[in-house]
Amino acid sequence: MRGPAYTSSEDSALLRKALETRKGGRFLEIGAGNGGTLVELTKRYGLVVGTDTMMPAMADWKDSGANFVLADGASCIRRSAFDLVAFNPPYVPVKAEEDATVGGGEQLEVPKAFLRDSLKVVRRGGEILFLLNNEANLDEFRRICAGKGFDLKAIVTQRVFFEELTAYSAKAIGRGGSHHQVGGAPAETSSRRHPSH
Repeated sequence: MRGPAYTSSEDSALLRKALETRKGGRFLEIGAGNGGTLVELTKRYGLVVGTDTMMPAMADWKDSGANFVLADGASCIRRSAFDLVAFNPPYVPVKAEEDATVGGGEQLEVPKAFLRDSLKVVRRGGEILFLLNNEANLDEFRRICAGKGFDLKAIVTQRVFFEELTAYSAKAIGRGGSHHQVGGAPAETSSRRHPSH
């Protein structure tokens, strides 16, 4: 799905906060947008790959050593290839055609498709991190995860203007250890408000 280039904002900052304690071998970001998260993760992962339907607006991802693939979701990525998969999808329940940067489909078809792709490409002992707002029906996302043997938990929440954003972690049930919270602390709520950057 094509649309205007996404500009990093509070939701991107929240995803990066959730990723702060993660490090390992292979990282994939679906819908990598401007490439800012890729740049950060090259410091902690051996292989960093982003996918999107448009090339990043920022140029520094090239110098960071990250890789970028023009693709819709993770359709071209082989199964069980990554230790960590992350995505900050368009999560507002409106038609994607109205605004591809925020419109996730009336039934949030886009975030669900990203999650299904993630479950295919993450290794069994790996983890998936993603954002949703408070309008999402979490039961549907839990069912998608459970269908593949994964458990879904909230790890950090932040109120931003008119909505509440939450970062979720999905891990294989009984594999890869227990869910850990951001910074080793319980899931937290932040009410900081600041302009988009």
